[in-house]
Amino acid sequence: MDYDKLFKVFSDKNRIEIIRFLSKGVCCSCQFIDQFDVSQPTMTYHLKQIRESGLADTTKEGTWIKYKINNNVIDEMIEFLNELKLNNNEGCKC
Repeated sequence: MDYDKLFKVFSDKNRIEIIRFLSKGVCCSCQFIDQFDVSQPTMTYHLKQIRESGLADTTKEGTWIKYKINNNVIDEMIEFLNELKLNNNEGCKC
């Protein structure tokens, strides 16, 4: 798992909002421009970051690209964060 790419997605408020929007279900790329106050090239950049991190899967239908949250990646992130939380009680072994 490439955690640096995943957490980079969450370092931008627009991408966080895009992820929240995607969490409601499958979205066509055309829907994002209507929902967010960003230019089309900026939206394309954010969607590329989300897709390349693995947080979203895409399918192409004609000329449209549909995005869907990859719940497996979300589960792996939660597992990673829970490990960090649990390891916090072990103390440093140096």
